[in-house]
Amino acid sequence: MNLSILLVLALLLFGTEGYSQTICFENYQEKIVAPSRKALATAKTDKERDSLRFAPSDELKRLVGCAMPDFTAQDVQGRPLSKQALNGKVVVMNFWFIGCKPCLAELPALNDLVEQYKGQEVAFVAFGTDSKQRIVDDFLVKQPFEFQHVANGKRYADTFLATAAGFPLTLVFDQQGVLQYVHSGGYIDERAKTAIYQQVSPVVARLLKK
Repeated sequence: MNLSILLVLALLLFGTEGYSQTICFENYQEKIVAPSRKALATAKTDKERDSLRFAPSDELKRLVGCAMPDFTAQDVQGRPLSKQALNGKVVVMNFWFIGCKPCLAELPALNDLVEQYKGQEVAFVAFGTDSKQRIVDDFLVKQPFEFQHVANGKRYADTFLATAAGFPLTLVFDQQGVLQYVHSGGYIDERAKTAIYQQVSPVVARLLKK
């Protein structure tokens, strides 16, 4: 691996100011995505490219502790949704689209989460990049997905970094809007039916006890 690749990896892992550098939603593109893509474009070998290809998604864990970005939206039923409206609740966000096989494969596990925490102070919000017509009329009539849905959600996927990190993306915020858990990607085999439930449920349970 050449010196330039090592330098980029060091910057991705540690930042220009060491471990104390803060990487959050607002500067993730600048600090992580852009350097990674630049290095990927100039990489000389497959080994170098492989070391950089998944850097943006691997680095998502650095976002834990960051504040939820401000946003306003309207769900598919016309109800307003915002960061302020979610304050005081544990928030589970999922970013998906209809053509994403791992997104669809994990729906049973996501629905189990909703059932597990029904009636408690937990909000489940799904931002789909497809149109309202596709989500509501073509998809949800055939496939249960028990989250509160926002359609045409590409700009929210950009804001919350699903576009950069890959779909599906699941984020869990605490009652103060601070990110506590992040996971991108998923399975398309039998593991998908339980994996995200097993990962997220303990996080939600812990936050509800705070």
